[in-house]
Amino acid sequence: MDEAGLQETGPDEAAAHARRIEDGLVLTCDAARLYRDGGFAGEAALLDRLRGRVSRQTEVIGEVFPGFPAHDPEPPRLYGGGAAFRAKQGAALAAPRPAGPPSLLCETCDVRLAGNALFHVADGQPQVLFETYRPQERHVVPGPGPDFLHVDETVAEAGPVLLLNSAGSFNYGHWLIDDLPRLRALEALRAHRPGEPVTVALISYFPHLDAARRYSIALCLGRSSGVSIRFLDRCKSYHFARLYHATPCSLPSTGKSPHALRFLTRQVRARTRLPRALFGLRGFTGRGRRLFVDRHPGRGRGLANREAVLGLLRGLGFEAFDPELTSVRQQAVRFSAAEIVVGIAGAGMANTVFCRPGTPVIHLVPEGWEDQFYGEIATACGQGYAAVFGPRIPSDAPEYLRDFAIDPEVLREALTAEGLR
Repeated sequence: MDEAGLQETGPDEAAAHARRIEDGLVLTCDAARLYRDGGFAGEAALLDRLRGRVSRQTEVIGEVFPGFPAHDPEPPRLYGGGAAFRAKQGAALAAPRPAGPPSLLCETCDVRLAGNALFHVADGQPQVLFETYRPQERHVVPGPGPDFLHVDETVAEAGPVLLLNSAGSFNYGHWLIDDLPRLRALEALRAHRPGEPVTVALISYFPHLDAARRYSIALCLGRSSGVSIRFLDRCKSYHFARLYHATPCSLPSTGKSPHALRFLTRQVRARTRLPRALFGLRGFTGRGRRLFVDRHPGRGRGLANREAVLGLLRGLGFEAFDPELTSVRQQAVRFSAAEIVVGIAGAGMANTVFCRPGTPVIHLVPEGWEDQFYGEIATACGQGYAAVFGPRIPSDAPEYLRDFAIDPEVLREALTAEGLR
């Protein structure tokens, strides 16, 4: 439910409903299977409370990706900004990472979807699947509201429905890294329900994003995959007599599954052989190998001194490239061919997943930006993480969308350290 809806119910009723949801949380499957090696996205005390509360209507069909071990990221290479912030961010990026749980394909009966979370109703109370309602994601996953008994539509497709969603599905970068790889669940689903047509269900957000997600599914699976795609209204509640869904393949703030990202890059590389070969012929001239990932000023978080930065990069043979202006296929081709990438922090930089291991990648980041998302991609893909920080420019825009400036000389220092002169 949105904020306005909570205000209408009053603060006491809203608090009582939040407590009802918390008390009704259930695990998708037994903790000994999902969190045997760690990776629970919450406090240990919460896991202890949930150990005996497992969805009785969910069955595990198979493993999509195995868990991944605890690891220590390589120390990041950070430049610019204040020394105190660099030290703080450096410590966060280099901190030991916990083990990640496996991703499992589940079949759940008599289940509902509302507020981007899956839940049952038992004895008139909601039982929310924890894996779709993790604490770190609740600021964008409202879960079922006080009117959770209401259903707008019952989904009845001819064959099995696989729901592909997460807290970050509204952002292309999170879709690419956290959602798209779980299409591997189709292997187990087809073995479980052979010969039946499969529908992949996605929550709709914006037309351009929905189109990109549709195209990326086709790129990952191939156009002859036989999969239908259905978009669901994020403002509606849905009921499914039987639904298939895969548990997350990443931790909310600290871990990305290397198994999932290898699957994604393998699938995409297999379906971009010809365009990559053609672009490789162009590469004999050196064009397009040094990539500057631009960001349209109208989207916010742009470079206030863009021309000065572009002047430096163009002098070193970089070519400006705005991923949003090209197809999903072309994005994968350009990043896979890059010998070095410099880019403004944003969803487009998630495409570094397609860069070859060891490719130097330098992120241009507003000082104060503490998101570790790109550092985790670098770790999972065998790339070192480097960032150049610059001050935000005061404005009326939300802090995370304010423009910022990068000192060209500091950027030159970072490029020199990566072996570029």
